[in-house]
Formats: sequence, C-alpha cells, structure tokens
Amino acid sequence: MKKSVQTVLILRLLLILFILSISRISLYIFNSSLFDGYSFGEIAHVYFMGFRFDISTLSIIASLLIVGNTLALPFRKHKIYQRLINTITILVVSIAVIFNLSDAIYYRFTLKRMTFDIFNFLEGNGGFVELIPTFIIDYWYIVLTGIFLLSGLIIFYRRIRLNDRVEKANFSFFLRNSIFFIMWTGLTVLGIRGGVQLVPLTIVSASLHAPSQLRPLVLNTPFTIIKSYGQAGLQKISYFDEKELEQVYSPIKSYEPLPNVPRNIKNVVVIILESFSSEHIGYLSKKKTYTPFLDSLFEKSLVFNATANGKRSIEGIPAILSSLPTLSNESFLNGPYAANQIEGLAMTLGENNYETAFFHGGKNGTMSFDAYTQASGFQTYYGLNEYPNAEDFDGNWGIWDEEYLSYFSEMTSDFPEPFLAAVFTLSSHHPYSIPEKYKGTLPNGKLEIQESIAYTDLALKKYFASAKEKDWFANTLFVIVADHTSEGSSAIYQNSLGQYSIPIAFYAPADSLLHMRSERFPVQQTDIFPSILHYLGISDSVLCFGNSVFQPAEHPFAVNYYNNIIQILDSSYLLQIEEDQAKALYLYREDSLLKSNKLEAENYSDLLRLQRGFEQQYNNRMIENRLRATRDE
Repeated sequence: MKKSVQTVLILRLLLILFILSISRISLYIFNSSLFDGYSFGEIAHVYFMGFRFDISTLSIIASLLIVGNTLALPFRKHKIYQRLINTITILVVSIAVIFNLSDAIYYRFTLKRMTFDIFNFLEGNGGFVELIPTFIIDYWYIVLTGIFLLSGLIIFYRRIRLNDRVEKANFSFFLRNSIFFIMWTGLTVLGIRGGVQLVPLTIVSASLHAPSQLRPLVLNTPFTIIKSYGQAGLQKISYFDEKELEQVYSPIKSYEPLPNVPRNIKNVVVIILESFSSEHIGYLSKKKTYTPFLDSLFEKSLVFNATANGKRSIEGIPAILSSLPTLSNESFLNGPYAANQIEGLAMTLGENNYETAFFHGGKNGTMSFDAYTQASGFQTYYGLNEYPNAEDFDGNWGIWDEEYLSYFSEMTSDFPEPFLAAVFTLSSHHPYSIPEKYKGTLPNGKLEIQESIAYTDLALKKYFASAKEKDWFANTLFVIVADHTSEGSSAIYQNSLGQYSIPIAFYAPADSLLHMRSERFPVQQTDIFPSILHYLGISDSVLCFGNSVFQPAEHPFAVNYYNNIIQILDSSYLLQIEEDQAKALYLYREDSLLKSNKLEAENYSDLLRLQRGFEQQYNNRMIENRLRATRDE
C-alpha cells in the first residue's frame, strides 16, 4: 500500500535508525570479551543510551532525505527526483554502516572508535588498499553481517512505497508543506544537537552515560568521525605559573655518566617489535610463551614489564625515539603539530658524531615514518625501495622479518662506529602471515597473531646469531621494545592497563650488570630516549617526557590516552582524567582487573598534581613549538 510523504519519511527514518543501531552494537557482539565484568542489564542500558547518538547521526546522514521530502516542491514526488534522493541516502547510510562494522575489528587494536584521523592514517599507509581482499577473507563474518544489514536496508526501504499522486500546487499546498518543512527542520536540528541542552553532543558526552570501558558502545563510528572533523588542536593550560610548573614537572633532562658502565659500549641498536604484547612473552606473562628466544635473551638483560604510550605504531615510534607521547585522538605524525621542530635520540646522538639510520621493511612513506625520521634527526632511512631482493616480499606489508633482520645486520656492519640503528619489524602485523616453510612448526595459541609472534622471535634468534659474529656486537647496547600491544586474550590484558603492557629490555653483551630483572614500575616508552643517553654517558640537556630507568625517580609514572581519557599511573595508583575531572582511581597492583574505583576513598592529590604539570608542559610546548631543549632552554 502506497503511503503519504510524511508517513514514508517517518518509516524510512525508523528503518535507517534500526540498521544504524544494529551495526553499532556489532562492536560488542564481536568483542564481548573486552567488556567482561558487566551484566546484561548494564550492557542493555548502555545500548539504549546510545540511541541518542544514533539519532544525532541519523539526523546528519538523512538530512537530504528529510529536506528533499518536506520542501514545498510541486515535483517532489517525481520518480527521477525521488530516485536521486533515495540513491544518495542509501549510499550515505551504507557508508555509515560499513564504518560501524569496520570498527568491530579496528576497536580491538586501538580501544577507541575511529575518528577523522583514520583518513590520515589510511593515506599514509601505502599497503592498505592491496590488503583489502585479505581483510575480507579474514573477517568474512563482518562482511556477511554487512551484506545482511545493507540488503535488509535496501529491500525494506523500497517496500515503503510513496503515493505518487500529483499534488496541486495551490496556496493550501504551499502553506501546509511550509509548516511541515519548518517542523521537520527544527526536529532535524534538535536531532543533530542531541537534544535541547546548551551544548550539542560531542564524543565526550558519552561519559555521561557509561564508564570509560563501555563508552564505545554508546557511541557510533559515523558520529565520532563527523564530530572529530576539523577538531581543534590542544588547548593551552595554565594550572601553574612558570616557576611553580618547573617544580611540579619539567621535561628538560640531563644526566651525569653512570659508574661501572663499560666505556667501550657506544653503538645503539633499537629493535621495535610490531604488536609484541607482554602477554605473548612467557618471561613476563608467566604463561605459555611464543618467544623462547626473547625469554632466553631477557635472562641476560635489564627487563621491564612496561607501559606503551599509545595503541598505534604512529604513536609508538615518536614515543620511543623522541620521547613524545600522544595526549589526543590524533597522533603527532598525523596531527596539527607535525611540522613542529623536534629532537630525540637520532638528533642528539648525531650531534655526538653518531651515524644514524632507521630501517623498516615496509613501503616507503608508510605512516609517514620516512618524514618523521628525517624530522627527528635520522641521517638515512631504509625502506622497501632500498631493499635489494623483491622476492622476499611477504605479499602484504613488506619484507619478511627473517630476511629483513639479516639485511639489517649486514648493513649496520658497514656503518662507522659509533652508530645508532633502529629497525621496526612487520611480520606480526595483520594478516599475521608466516613463510610457508614454518607453518605448523611454531607455537600457536588462541590468537592468530601468536604464531607470527613466534616467527619474529625465530627471526630475532637468527639476527642475534649473525650479529654476534660482527666486530661491533660487543660494543653495542641493544634496546628491545614493542610499538604497541595486540588484542588481548586473557582478561588481565584486556582492560585499560593490560592493553598497554609491553616489554622494554636493555641488553649489552659486555655489561653483566644489566643481567637482572627489574621490579621498577611503571616504565614507559618515553623513558627509552633519556635512558640511552644516561647509559652512554651523554650529559646533553634534552627535552623528553620520560625518565631514565637508570636513575631512581622520585615519582615514576607512565601516561597514555584512552577513550578521550588521560590515564596516568605511578607505583601505586592508576588515575583516569577526562576534561580536567578525575573519573576513576584504581589500586592496580591489588586490583589488576580494575574493578574497584577508589576515587572517593584514596588521596591522589600528588598524582593529580603531576598529571596537571605534565599536561601543561606537553600542551603548551606542543602549541608553541617548544619541543627542543637545544633550541630554547
């Protein structure tokens, strides 16, 4: 039965809202283990509260449908006019649904809904398009869900048929429909704003409806992408005057040389391992290991069960090599401050007559690593273009780790000493491929990534066996660290603390004093830069948002950014802060699953003061382009 314009419009909007809401909850359906500890009633409540955000998204993506059918146009029922409006509407809604479903996978790696910076990430990730067929195969259930939802959208949308009887363009027609247009316009604006409250809905508004872990279930991905478009950069902060700020927290560091460090140790090799969570490393997790070689190497190293400063490679690399964490949804490499002058390990060692080079077997330009390494002082960048044997390409991202680490060993052997060489592995990246000859021979577990972790561990074993024969080996400090974590399997690695748990290890073959396990915690990626300088005896003043692990810290801490929350932890507490308000406090050593919020029961004033000083230094220096101690201190 054919229906009036108003009835058709209402029914189609309800259909779109239903499809949007179903695609939103797919994040929970396909990642329910990440939300353990919450009852069905709590999840249902959060899902219901998300309708407000769904309606906001609906009002935006269906605005053409609303306006096109409520304008007082005599030809608005014409088939061509209606076909144009409906085609555009279905296309836009389909894109929104696809983003919601894609986040069912993306979320498990980042712990946040996509924001507009995803487009910068994709633009800088040259191998992504070629991997789309692999993603479709690996996540076929998401594809089938998408086909089911979008087929339902199209079928039922078309069944809501419009009475196309020609309307007379008289005064009554224009008056009646002008009233309808004004009414629908008001409702649409109200829907976009999310209600009559003073401030329109934002991403942060989800905090009013759910605890931090459940906020992604309130939000939908089209909403977070739209709301983060053109998002303003960091805000300048003035918690403290300049004199007091320097007493609360200063990022300018210099260290006196350590005693008992062999002075022949000059070279530095930084090995950055793709997605090597602590969970996969038996030495740290005390569970099944996928890294037998690293376990043996860590017995002869100074090892920390450390904290990552981000959840993506584009956040991990600047944290490791320039001591720059990420305190917003946009990484430094893709954000508005990417053109800032920065320093870091390569620049400082270069000023001390080091040869410096960065190696990555992926496509040149991937995630802007080549641009970053140049800006941070690396003299040479080696990517896929420089690798001599195209037959070693893994078919996905770049060169197999085994072959690339062998190449890395040979290339560094030609460097004059002292040198800094950083290498970033890639085989433990989705789609987690391993060479055919190793299939069925390596440890594997619940997660697909674990077999590829074992492959990279084997590649590391062969690399160190080769490096051990080189003249430079005994004169070298090796630093081994993950760029970020992978998805977690055990509950302890699925919350906002465990999802940042990574290894950081310092290994020097000629220094037996490094052969120890450290109970110091927390240690973070931004501690690596100052720690290396301290160990080498380089006393230059540098800007770094971390501390040397070789010097007792009055207040050791780690910081990261989680679901629009700044998360800071010290040796006792984990504090979560959102929009300048403390939201949660956990005694994480006795509450590893973060179940008991102690905000009202514990005194956290010292940690809050440190966080505010840290954030003020970070924000203001980033905004004012004051990220180099050598230039402005």
